[in-house]
Amino acid sequence: MTKQIEINPERCTACRICEFTCSTHNFGEINPSKSRIKVRIISRDFFFYPVLCQQCGKAPCVEVCPKDALYRNETTGAIELCEDDCIGCRLCVKACPFGAMGFSKETRLADKCDLCGGDPECVKHCFYGALEFKEIDKVSEKISMEYIEKIKDAMEEVEI
Repeated sequence: MTKQIEINPERCTACRICEFTCSTHNFGEINPSKSRIKVRIISRDFFFYPVLCQQCGKAPCVEVCPKDALYRNETTGAIELCEDDCIGCRLCVKACPFGAMGFSKETRLADKCDLCGGDPECVKHCFYGALEFKEIDKVSEKISMEYIEKIKDAMEEVEI
């Protein structure tokens, strides 16, 4: 079994604490635009969805990287970026089906969640329980993927 951040959008209030925590942890400043997690408004009925790297089993971002700059950390299970190998081509950004890959204009490198080395800060600071870091089995992974497909469909209907 692997650990993954599970998202419960019904509990998300769009407080954006996860974004603030992520940017502070990774960049030393409160700047949601530098966060590796983004809270998206899915519907006008106040339905929010935190979007972050799903650490896909067969990760499209890893498959398209021409320089093998993305790899799975065997200890944490997270897909990480070797900055020295990244050429900033953005193919991984285009390949991500969840819109979770970013690109830093400052560093000119790909940017994504790396699970904070196996102890995600966003999860620790989510007051409402919208984010949980837990082991998932194949059944719950399948359910998660089905739910994510529904969210993706809803996102296409609403301008983000």
